[in-house]
Amino acid sequence: MKGNKLKRIIVPVLMLMVCSGLMGQTVPGGVHYQAVARDNSGYEIANKDISVRFSILTDNPDGPVVYQEIHTNVRTSPFGVFSLVIGGGTYSGGTKSTFSEIQWETSNHYVKVEVKFSNDYLDMGTMQFFAVPYALYAKKSLEPGPQGPQGAQGPKGEQGDPATDNQKLSFDGSNLSISPNGNTVNLSILNKPHSLTLLGDSLTILGGNGVSLKEYRQNLNFNLINNELSINGGNSVNLNSLKNDADADPVNEIQTLTYNPENFQLSLSKGGGTVTLGQIVAFRAGIGSPVTLPDNSPVDLVFDQIAGSFYCEGGGYNNLAGTFMAPNTGIYIFSVSLNLPPTASVIIKLSGTIFETIIGPTSTGGSFKESITMRLNKNDVVNVAVKQTNGYPIPSFSFSGYFSGYRIY
Repeated sequence: MKGNKLKRIIVPVLMLMVCSGLMGQTVPGGVHYQAVARDNSGYEIANKDISVRFSILTDNPDGPVVYQEIHTNVRTSPFGVFSLVIGGGTYSGGTKSTFSEIQWETSNHYVKVEVKFSNDYLDMGTMQFFAVPYALYAKKSLEPGPQGPQGAQGPKGEQGDPATDNQKLSFDGSNLSISPNGNTVNLSILNKPHSLTLLGDSLTILGGNGVSLKEYRQNLNFNLINNELSINGGNSVNLNSLKNDADADPVNEIQTLTYNPENFQLSLSKGGGTVTLGQIVAFRAGIGSPVTLPDNSPVDLVFDQIAGSFYCEGGGYNNLAGTFMAPNTGIYIFSVSLNLPPTASVIIKLSGTIFETIIGPTSTGGSFKESITMRLNKNDVVNVAVKQTNGYPIPSFSFSGYFSGYRIY
């Protein structure tokens, strides 16, 4: 069972492969893993020691363990961030004794992450390895192949030498070209005014790349001084290359970009306007109606009370159906508090399918409360069901309690 025992969660934010780009060098046998540790209220777990266990599974998310390792005394940063290398821990089990022995090319592989904050390891989910880790198998491509045939000779019998070839570089105001037999690059985008756009959690510049602001849930302060855009506690970017004749001179301009976590608003000073990054998603619904409970068959409960001490923020909960539909992809926590008959279980369903039993079967009747953390995709549906196995139906059982949930990330 999960719930009150679950006091901490982690949110993985980056997984990438570190491999050499030079011929003749070896590919490091590991995968970088970085995550943010947060408590069940969504706040970062800063400056704490945790233990992390990685299990590499084969064929499917519930497949056999090929390799398992443990990282102990992992220290989180002041922002709750911790970084590890999968393959660099202490071996703890599996059919392979080292990370380098894993045969990535033979089947699909998955990584299961477990974190220990106090006494027990908590399952934080399983995700599939895709293209990046398979660079470990592709390291064979770093070995030089056989020498190719000699190139064609020049008109006087000499070998071609690009240092002496007659090449010409030209620019017509928009296109940069090399001839002969070269390509052309359109640089006209550099002559256009540039704009900074915030969509969701992504900050993007016209004609350029974007950066994610998800990990910055504290107050954000951006400063633009002498064409240097900087973030508090972070690095800076020089914007001189974005200037053109149509731009106003920003050398003496100071702009401040601020984020208010109370109302999820990102604002730019001096007439820049304000955008809202998101909204609160939370609900707490009560139940007080009798329900017929057949023997050994789950029954969906409808928590239809959302007035008074109950509420619904963000519009995700349907009190007529007793279902919650995720308005955004993210990490959610759900809690159920109910009085139950003997030999009863509380089940969490995901989009109509049993996801996990969080309470029971109970040995005696009484009041019970448990919680569960789930990663939902947008429009996933969550609801609560109860199953009793007394051996006979209960024609009218009076429930009391509540079903609640909120998005933490």
